[in-house]
Amino acid sequence: MKPLELEYRYFLEIMGGLAERHGAGNYVAIKGHDVLGVYSSYEEAAQAVYQEHEIGTILLQRIEDSIEAMTVYLHTPRIASSV
Repeated sequence: MKPLELEYRYFLEIMGGLAERHGAGNYVAIKGHDVLGVYSSYEEAAQAVYQEHEIGTILLQRIEDSIEAMTVYLHTPRIASSV
């Protein structure tokens, strides 16, 4: 399993409930299946969580009300090259 994959999967499971209780746009800190806290900004979350936990062991994720809100679509124009 990749680093923080467990935490991210758990986040996806609880994302709807987090959005209902805390509102989209806030940040959640997750370790394993434990929600360590919900914060109004990434900076606030990082400052609170990394005092007690090592960087890279906690998922800090923005709460959205849907997967679609987390999706970014990128379009890269085709660049012609002469060979």
